[in-house]
Amino acid sequence: MSKLTTTKKLLLASLVAGLLAGCDGKDNDSSKAVQPPPKVVESVTEPKVVESIPSVTSTAPTSEEELTAQQAAKGNLWLDVFNNKSLINIKNPNGKVSAPVLLTNITKVPDLVEKYIEISENNGKFTLKKIRAKENTLDNFFTISVFSPLGKISNKEIEGFRAIAQKIKSMKPDMPELDKAGVEYVESIISMSNALNQLMDYYKTSEEFKLDDFKKSPELHKIITEAYEKYQAASESAKLAHSNLYEQLHAKELATLKARGFDTMVVIYESVDDVSAIFDGLVNDYNENQNLKKSDKAAYEAKSKLIDDALTALKKAQQEPATLAKEGLSENKLASYIEALNAYSIAIKVTLRDMGKNQDEDLLDDLQNKQLTVIERYNSIVQG
Repeated sequence: MSKLTTTKKLLLASLVAGLLAGCDGKDNDSSKAVQPPPKVVESVTEPKVVESIPSVTSTAPTSEEELTAQQAAKGNLWLDVFNNKSLINIKNPNGKVSAPVLLTNITKVPDLVEKYIEISENNGKFTLKKIRAKENTLDNFFTISVFSPLGKISNKEIEGFRAIAQKIKSMKPDMPELDKAGVEYVESIISMSNALNQLMDYYKTSEEFKLDDFKKSPELHKIITEAYEKYQAASESAKLAHSNLYEQLHAKELATLKARGFDTMVVIYESVDDVSAIFDGLVNDYNENQNLKKSDKAAYEAKSKLIDDALTALKKAQQEPATLAKEGLSENKLASYIEALNAYSIAIKVTLRDMGKNQDEDLLDDLQNKQLTVIERYNSIVQG
């Protein structure tokens, strides 16, 4: 059974954009809304404990809050890169979105190369078995699976992708670890793109393989697998950089929310972390034992109760529109978040009831889908 991981679906997937919109209860003009720093969530890392909570008496953002918001905004752009989004909106100094480069093909490269590796290797070693149907004949499934119907990755996309990375890197504030990880991530995808283009030239565009009956295949395989290994390393660096950013900002955000008396937002922030902490713990258990039979069921039931407590608090908050308005919370978005959190709560109960009965992977797949919905609804709240 394959090893489960949060990387493919959740690598940095929960870092969110936007500012929380709140008000002091005296002025509901959105242009004068309180704007605590945006949320930065890492589904694996637990937040560091803050020794003291700063006293906040003014509704205007402090310079520290503004810096935190800038860091998160820049981190969000890197997140779009790490999530292989095809459209990345970078704002000019005037606040308007600059003309984006549509990354139609290059953002699909990681998935295409992963598929190539899956098809072309057997126990980690290159094999022509699923590439070569017969002499001088390419396997049709291989062609369909690995090569984009849009053709090769163009130089325009490659240079556009590189330019995006440099533009984000040049933005203030300087964030050396994240910027370095971001640039390396982009360059690793560019290297894979060039390697994939070589494959496409050999197998599809020119069909050169018909001249030498796949003689060049091992050499091309070596090039693309080396590029893929560098991509994997770059992905891990990106994940670590995001985790460090999360640890740096998370405690600050919670401190600000608590100091402003935004109790409902605190429950939302902490509950989304609890959701991921439970899932990640179960995934680690599964990867260690290839099942959940040895998982500490009682410990997870205690953690599950935190989700139930959060649901109780949030349902109570739904009955207090004035409080929600103070915190800049949309009643509809809160209702949607509660709905998703409730679905996760039920899914975790089902998982704990049935785990260890030879369906653990299916249980975790369902739990992950529920987690992703919670994160999406959460993102919608903090994006305002």
